Amino acid sequence: MTRPADHSAVLDSLQLVVSGERDAVGTLTAVPADIFQRAEEEIRVLRRVFSACSDPLTGPFRTATERIEALQQHLEDLVRMRSQKILLLALSKAEGRAVDRDEMKRMLPTELVLFEAVYASLEEYRRVTIADLHSDGSDPIDADGAVCADAIAAAGVPREAVTPATVLARVLAPVEPFLGFDGQVYALEPEDVVTLPPENAAVLMERN
Repeated sequence: MTRPADHSAVLDSLQLVVSGERDAVGTLTAVPADIFQRAEEEIRVLRRVFSACSDPLTGPFRTATERIEALQQHLEDLVRMRSQKILLLALSKAEGRAVDRDEMKRMLPTELVLFEAVYASLEEYRRVTIADLHSDGSDPIDADGAVCADAIAAAGVPREAVTPATVLARVLAPVEPFLGFDGQVYALEPEDVVTLPPENAAVLMERN
């Protein structure tokens, strides 16, 4: 007679992995590389009970059904949480922000494929939808020529640079109240959005 294996260990292990992933808000956890394979194998073993035990009212039939449902739910939760984190990491990279190397190391091979595919799709989307505002130098023009004058007139921009009277700024860190170049006293808090004289905005940028 074959000695029964401890099949509950797979379910318990998967439950711990899911719980750890849920607690790690905003970051991936290091999961066992074979966690999905082990869970799928366990589900296949449990499904054999259905063909061997025809009566759904028997204890083994009900136990197998409950364990399969629990395993599938945990797998769905794990895939959902990890895929959401991977999508956010791909978006961060597409926006030019650095991705922590440790996060990349904690991705499974299939998750790395997902990350690269999403990143490539986002890059293509941004390339198509956001116009390139930087000249590549392929069409140089004479700054004093008629072509330049026509371009300036068509765009409706002044020929000479105009220094703005105020600029829009967002405060990121606490700052002491200060006297602005316009004679006003500014008492700002983090996340305040204000218009400031350019000189004060430059100082605020250095401090933030």
